[in-house]
Amino acid sequence: MLASDAFSFALRARRSILPRVLALAVLVASAPTRAEPLVATPVDRAAIEACLKLVDENGQKQAQKPDADETPGAIGRLAAAAKEAATESESCVGAVTIPCQQEPGGYSTAGMVACNTREWAAWDERLNRAYRKSQENASSKLATAMREAQRAWLQWREKRCKLPEIENEGGTIVGPLYTSCMLDTTARQALWLESRQ
Repeated sequence: MLASDAFSFALRARRSILPRVLALAVLVASAPTRAEPLVATPVDRAAIEACLKLVDENGQKQAQKPDADETPGAIGRLAAAAKEAATESESCVGAVTIPCQQEPGGYSTAGMVACNTREWAAWDERLNRAYRKSQENASSKLATAMREAQRAWLQWREKRCKLPEIENEGGTIVGPLYTSCMLDTTARQALWLESRQ
């Protein structure tokens, strides 16, 4: 191999490795670690609570109206789904993240991770509170079953949310995808636990 070929090879290798190293550095620097507990802010808690309150009010208003038949077909289903969204608690997932990402820097990799993590923290608090409450008045048999179900769910969530890391080896999108998944799955589990109360 000629010296110029070796230099060219080294330069290509550096160019292909450098972006991956930088992506990994951004991911490591911006993703929450297990040592860092998730802590929600009062503002983020209030945003989710306000959204859920509005969903509840919309549901009460909707319950007073006569049911209209859904127009058949895809267009009818989508129209009905859009109407139902105002009464579905799951519509509040994103109540913190979406406005946060609309702020300057919110759509950067670090910004998306930070926004997702803020809302994830608020839903995680709700989930933990609902889980503790579910254990308070449950029979021994139900408490054991709930505990086992929650442990299984935690394992599933972690494995499910790690998939982007495998699919996008070293890509900067891994951090936002991971935190978005953790936020979404945590929120939905919190809502499910809260609905059982």
